[in-house]
Amino acid sequence: MNIYLVRHGDAEKTAIGKKDFDRDLTPEGKTKIKSTVINWKNFLPEISAIISSPYVRALNTAKIIAEVYEFKNEIIVDKKISPGSKTDNIIEIANSIEGEEIIIVGHQPDLSLHASNLVSNGSAGIEFKKGAVAKISFRNKAHLAKGTLEYLIPAGSFK
Repeated sequence: MNIYLVRHGDAEKTAIGKKDFDRDLTPEGKTKIKSTVINWKNFLPEISAIISSPYVRALNTAKIIAEVYEFKNEIIVDKKISPGSKTDNIIEIANSIEGEEIIIVGHQPDLSLHASNLVSNGSAGIEFKKGAVAKISFRNKAHLAKGTLEYLIPAGSFK
């Protein structure tokens, strides 16, 4: 199983009267995510599942990924991937999905913590920039500290 942790793209600034939940991607954020995801096809040819936080900026990032990949299945929206998510929830969700290539779209600082917990005892310093993707591979099912970080690629690396 391979889990691809993806941080949402550049989002609108926080503003009075607008809930954090409702912050969308900026126009530049949408463009950058789309051009980044197009290049993912060079090393991630197919996707089994896309799971997203319900926050608008994460869900819209997931929708762009689905569009670029012409993904026919539904995006799975799970509040357990909202800000403050737990690594155990990521493992539970990933292990419940049929398929080998699972994308999870979430938030910082959670994704850094999840990646660290999945590949070590939580001591790995892993930084996720907006729009970054990290591939963590497992021999079978996902387990704490049993994954291998194969890559972490920031958005905009492909020009």
